[in-house]
Amino acid sequence: MRKIALSISEIKDIEKREFLRLGDSFKLMEQAGEACAKQIIKIYKKNRFIVVCGPGNNGGDGLILSSRLSEHGKEVDLYCLDKNNYKGDSLKAYKKNKLKKKPLDELNVRQDAVIVDALFGIGLNKKIEGIFKECVDKINNSKLKVIAVDIPSGIYGDNGKVMGEAVRADVTLALHAKKLGHKMYPGSKLSGKIKIIDIGIYQ
Repeated sequence: MRKIALSISEIKDIEKREFLRLGDSFKLMEQAGEACAKQIIKIYKKNRFIVVCGPGNNGGDGLILSSRLSEHGKEVDLYCLDKNNYKGDSLKAYKKNKLKKKPLDELNVRQDAVIVDALFGIGLNKKIEGIFKECVDKINNSKLKVIAVDIPSGIYGDNGKVMGEAVRADVTLALHAKKLGHKMYPGSKLSGKIKIIDIGIYQ
């Protein structure tokens, strides 16, 4: 039976086992991005999406799902960091993504669109500052619908606490399972409606 909520260490252990089974960690990121894109299209019938990507694996998920949204005929405004801020699987996702990439400091939320938050996932362990804080503030002040990938950026995955600043999501796509941060206040409130997304992990 699947646990109600997983800790950061528990989900990382599950991912490590899955990487060994697949023989390729990037495949899991692709599965996550694809599954998120399908769910986003199912939830919102909008044609325009703003995808905001940070530097880690959460940003990598965003880079993949933005490609998939575009392939499904959606208009996508992609905001991310420069290439040298990405490494490993997220760098691979960056290179595979052929959309026009706009810098985070140019984030424009003054349009009719749905925002996809892929700035930071459960691995965030320090306060959100600088350009990332500015992005979170723009997202929260936009009045647009917001979907968070895995957990709203700025929520600590193990206890739901806000790391300086956090995205207020209408919907959160929890990858594989809910995390402790989804269940504990204020993470529980900031996550909005939580949907568990099957990303193909074999257990």
